[in-house]
Amino acid sequence: MPPAANSTLGDRLQALVKGPQFVWWLGHVTMLVCTAFYLPYWATFNYKAGAHWYTRAFFGALVSYSVVVYKSFPEIQFTAQFAHQLFAEENVQYLLMAIFWWRSTPMLAPLVPYAIFAFFNSLNYTRTNILPALFPTPPAGATDPTAAQVANISRKIQAWTEKNHATAMAFVAYIEVVGVMGSLIFGAITFQSSFLSPIVYANFLRFRYFFSLHTRAAFALIRARLDNLIVPPGGNPKIPPIVAQGYTMARGAITRFGQAAVQQPPAGSSARQ
Repeated sequence: MPPAANSTLGDRLQALVKGPQFVWWLGHVTMLVCTAFYLPYWATFNYKAGAHWYTRAFFGALVSYSVVVYKSFPEIQFTAQFAHQLFAEENVQYLLMAIFWWRSTPMLAPLVPYAIFAFFNSLNYTRTNILPALFPTPPAGATDPTAAQVANISRKIQAWTEKNHATAMAFVAYIEVVGVMGSLIFGAITFQSSFLSPIVYANFLRFRYFFSLHTRAAFALIRARLDNLIVPPGGNPKIPPIVAQGYTMARGAITRFGQAAVQQPPAGSSARQ
């Protein structure tokens, strides 16, 4: 509900900061700011020196996703059905992965999806909550040039987010499948990260495959490109047959792993808040 135009600025800000949604917004802003501070360290290959910004970024993600999960599951039930419902919830999966990344070796790729989610969520909260608190709608019949400008900015933000949201989510899915998993595999091979990390993340991607159209599209795109490159008769003739056979076996193993039964979440569950 928009704040009353006749209320004071102090009252409006007090009402704004009291809600858990404001803490959720602060978590997203923390993720964005700390990611921005981490980027120069990553760009100069000074990963260890910037590790504190990496952990602070994921701490912000922990705060945001904890608020969403708490609002979705305010009462804990010690039943198998509740546990299954809990772990099938997308926000719980992202919260668990945020905990995992928070304690992992700093990498840029895992930050990217969370930062994109944080950008869209914090932008929408700014439009729907912060701007109205700072510049409330004037009473009917009253004119306020500042309020009109703010309303125009709000409409532009809404139009931009609605136009670019699907593209951003498709990009996130591709980064999750290629960028993050590729970084984990490379880190495991070069002994820079744990060999268990790709296994843990593979289970996360299995859930994402079932729950996200964008993730399924990303997998389909990657498979089509690799098939065209490797699998005969359309594959590159310079690729040895043993490589094609190995790829086919790996593809089959990944498909069987991904087809393991995962129950869909109940209708109306929130996703990546």
